[in-house]
Amino acid sequence: MKTASRMAGATVAFALLHSALASRAAKQAAAAMAGERRAHAAYRLFYVGQSLLTFSLLLAYGSRLPTRTLYRVHGPFALLLRAGQAAGCAHLLAATRPSGLLRLAGWRNLQEYRQGLPVAPGPVAQGPEQGPHGALQAAGPFRWSRHPLNFTGMPIFWLTPHMTTRRLAFNLVSSLYFILGSLHEEARLEAAYGERYRRYQRSGVPFFWPRPPALQHAQQGARHGD
Repeated sequence: MKTASRMAGATVAFALLHSALASRAAKQAAAAMAGERRAHAAYRLFYVGQSLLTFSLLLAYGSRLPTRTLYRVHGPFALLLRAGQAAGCAHLLAATRPSGLLRLAGWRNLQEYRQGLPVAPGPVAQGPEQGPHGALQAAGPFRWSRHPLNFTGMPIFWLTPHMTTRRLAFNLVSSLYFILGSLHEEARLEAAYGERYRRYQRSGVPFFWPRPPALQHAQQGARHGD
């Protein structure tokens, strides 16, 4: 129990820092200190870098805690679970395509700044971004879920063949954070894009858990039939 509570507490601390630095207030503070153009150029790269660093520190802290195995899956079922984790990684990469991995990482903004080009602000949230003509780029996994990047952690974290008390505590806190974070992002995206995002919400794309477009259309048809 002590290991689980310590791991849960450390994960909550990571989540709070992650959210604080993603907030509008943090971005405005960076713009006030460095100037808006410099902040647009560097803040996203800083944010991704600190996320990777603090997540590595969280894993290093967790690895030092004693733990107990809850279950371990062997053989073909273990391979099946690993395949599910690999599918989650593939889903993550697919979800980065509409915006572009380099844009999400902040690298493209830095290059635009160095080349003297106009620098676009960073992403509003981990949702569909506005395209060049104003439409939302709800392509790929964004047609299955409104928050595919947040959902991706679910199969990667939970489909493990080896579950321990330490990992269970991390998974529970992380899953709650993914869902609550997605709710917060809904508000940010609606505030940024207004009716365009509300139309996306009404289009039948689920909030969090993915559902293929064919099932979405079937359910919409059933509701209209009623």
